[in-house]
Amino acid sequence: MTILFESAIRVTLIAAIIALVLFAMRIKTASVLHAVWASVVVLMLLLPAWVAWGPKAPLPILPSQAGQNATAQFDPLLLPLPTGLPQHSTSPVREDGESSLREYAIPGIYLLGVCALLLRLAIGTLRATRLTSARCVVPVTVGFLHPRIILPERSREWPQAQLDAVLAHEGEHIRRRDPLFQWLALLNRAIFWFHPLAWWLERKLSGLAEEACDAAVIARGYDAREYSEYLLDLARSVQQAGTRIDAVGMAMPGIGLKHRIRQMLSGVPVPRISRPRMACTVAVCAAAAAILAAGTLVHAQSAKGQLAFEVASIRPSNPNAGGGGGNGKSKDGGGGLRPSLDHGRFNFTSTLFGLIIRAYGASGCNETKADCALISGGPDWLTKDRFDIQAKMPDGFPDYTFLQLLRGQAPQLELMLQAMLTERFNLKLHHETKQLSVYALTFVKKGSKIKEASGEMIQLKDGTSVKNQSLLWTAAPLLDGTRSDHLIRMFVRDQSMQSLVDSLSRLMDRPVLDRTGLKGTFDITMDYEMDPDAGPGSIAGPAMFTAFQEQLGLKFESTKAPVDVLVIDHADKPSEN
Repeated sequence: MTILFESAIRVTLIAAIIALVLFAMRIKTASVLHAVWASVVVLMLLLPAWVAWGPKAPLPILPSQAGQNATAQFDPLLLPLPTGLPQHSTSPVREDGESSLREYAIPGIYLLGVCALLLRLAIGTLRATRLTSARCVVPVTVGFLHPRIILPERSREWPQAQLDAVLAHEGEHIRRRDPLFQWLALLNRAIFWFHPLAWWLERKLSGLAEEACDAAVIARGYDAREYSEYLLDLARSVQQAGTRIDAVGMAMPGIGLKHRIRQMLSGVPVPRISRPRMACTVAVCAAAAAILAAGTLVHAQSAKGQLAFEVASIRPSNPNAGGGGGNGKSKDGGGGLRPSLDHGRFNFTSTLFGLIIRAYGASGCNETKADCALISGGPDWLTKDRFDIQAKMPDGFPDYTFLQLLRGQAPQLELMLQAMLTERFNLKLHHETKQLSVYALTFVKKGSKIKEASGEMIQLKDGTSVKNQSLLWTAAPLLDGTRSDHLIRMFVRDQSMQSLVDSLSRLMDRPVLDRTGLKGTFDITMDYEMDPDAGPGSIAGPAMFTAFQEQLGLKFESTKAPVDVLVIDHADKPSEN
């Protein structure tokens, strides 16, 4: 459904631009207009496949000043994660069935509409193949692959001039392949039945096809007044019979009869389009369609005013110096990005993969997990080659503590990392939406056990107090006052459920979605024993899942959902300086 709605938005913009171009270029010829809008129908049918699997063209835009939250590294003793924006409310309200409605009802309604219209089209196509003169009131051209003209039985009584004019009109439908384009328009209407543009295109193509055939008949020398009389006679036959043909969905309806007759009797010749004007129109429409069909917005760095490091030195890491390098680990032993802040200088060692995680806040990724589904593409050295980076903060940069940097409470740092990646690594990337595995946080049968926010503070091991924190892990004290590095205490203070799942997404192996329906902000304290065989920083696991279910009344369900994915288009190794 996400791909269909994205395609609908894209094709709406394409159609709007094409309409403006046609108006500006004063294109009024029915045959040209029909060709343009028929192309839009074909594009609309192909667009979902292009959005899902076709190549993308990055369209640079300036990043917001706030940026996205950076990804903190995992520390088994102290693991603060970025704080999201709380959604305040007076009390928690559970909205049962809301997620089920979004997940099943909307796709179900869509499929019901598609099936109904596709069935109608199939019946009409089948009945058109069996159409005979006895069932026709007026001449029709049917068959989208092998079109044929069917005349009504009363056509034997027509004068030769009327028969010739009718055959010229219907023969023009065959030459132009109008039945095929009309069938495609009906198919497009069935797939995009929720979009008014699909209905408009079907009727517009039908009317333009009739106008184009009328113009072709008049151009062959037939008298406009006599030809109009023939059309009026056919219209009276349709009115008396109540229908044009006894078939569903395949008729080429002669809509806009008054407009067609008025235009033919006006005597105003159809303006001819010069080749330069036609070429310009086609070029502009094609360019707009290509950009809007394949374009993907990506953040670019502005030439002026972009927040960036004052100086950044990047060198290949020396594996013998304790900072990692090659396939080795970094100083902390976890292979992750471990920054240090010293008098305005930011020092760290990382692979390009780790830098991208930090700069763009890729949920569920860490530097040692190269198969992260949220980042794809890139060179083969993306997760292998490590770099030692020493960067000087710009003047006026806030005096953040190292702990604040780890908590992701310095969004300016993300912007500076993005600028460095663009300038020094020549990084080019774009965003795509893919259907990936996710965790949905929902209720167990007995319901939630979490409490509303009380405003109490958390006293951290470094002596600081935290009143508003989205997610925080510490080594929990045992009953005798000692500590166990395997017993983990999770704190959440004055945060919304959305803030909680955003933070969990950065910790777990896949994104987490909020399906609880809980509103307001909450305080959570939860203890569990970490798997002793887990590696450094491996906080999530079966024990955490069990603790969520037993202590908080919440559970993680595996499902699939559309997720934003970073696709790396290009990257170069930086030159040393």
